[in-house]
Amino acid sequence: MNKKINLCILSIMLAGSALGFAGIKLTRSGYESPEYTSKKHSNGFEVRSYSSMTIVSTRKEVSQNRNERDSRFMRLFKYIDKSNTKNKKIAMTTPVFMGMEGNEGEMSFVIPKKVASEGAPAPASDSLQVKEMKPVTFAAMRFRGKPSKESSAAIELIKKVKSAGLEIEKNTKPIFAYYDPPWIPFFLRKNEVLIKIVAPKKNIKTNKK
Repeated sequence: MNKKINLCILSIMLAGSALGFAGIKLTRSGYESPEYTSKKHSNGFEVRSYSSMTIVSTRKEVSQNRNERDSRFMRLFKYIDKSNTKNKKIAMTTPVFMGMEGNEGEMSFVIPKKVASEGAPAPASDSLQVKEMKPVTFAAMRFRGKPSKESSAAIELIKKVKSAGLEIEKNTKPIFAYYDPPWIPFFLRKNEVLIKIVAPKKNIKTNKK
């Protein structure tokens, strides 16, 4: 009896994992991401040089309009779902960034490149801002699990960057990137921590991605 129960549990777990992997394939594929070049460092992180990008962001505080009490994600989602001055539907992108420009608690979507080149529409809500990010170099590291792992992941990345002899930009804070929806099991999610660094010299020991 115990063997049957164990086999049943194992089957459920395998089925769940299979669905999780299938879900990841469906949710990650086909979504535009910001452009960057990447080199793997032997210390266990990537050195990424991002091109300029346009983002739409919202902070923890809500709009001055008392009727608008949505979450940060829903405020951003409404923007790409025609809640903008052009009544334009905008494609979803990945990842969802947290803490861009060092603003803790700020959530950002990346505007698709084509939409940005044509002029991203202004938000209909005063709780969102469209900004253009200049080219920047990040050290990036993947971590698994829930957002509660952010702090330990950031500490680990900073240690690795310093150990590699790279310079972290002054007054910079970690940024977090999330690629998967909440229904993906936390142990299968793709999460990343990034921190701005001074662009390394060409002779740094790295491996191409």
